[in-house]
Amino acid sequence: MLKATASMGFKAISVAFLLSVASPALATSANVKANINRVLMTADSTYGGCMALLSVNPADALPGCGSGWVSFSCSGDFTDRVRAYRLVDLAELALASGKMAQVFFRDDMKHNGYCFADRIDVLR
Repeated sequence: MLKATASMGFKAISVAFLLSVASPALATSANVKANINRVLMTADSTYGGCMALLSVNPADALPGCGSGWVSFSCSGDFTDRVRAYRLVDLAELALASGKMAQVFFRDDMKHNGYCFADRIDVLR
């Protein structure tokens, strides 16, 4: 009887461990209101191909995000390329017009340590 109980306890612990390891990490999202200070495009998929430097550090809202920059994933890894370039278009509009933007980003999708921005609103 003692052997059966110990074996069941080991199995329960093993199952609990496997469930905790196999569970997907919870994604966290945040947003900041910021000025766009720079926009960059790369010829390859480095940084997801395109990024924006915000006047507010995204890592202040989500510590796992890289310093200052967000990626729009123009490489097509996290969204389709057309949508990614439209996000960059809005970042460029905010930069050129001097308008504030509200940028929404998440820490479960990253390019080179920089969080993926899945939405940008240009504010009046």
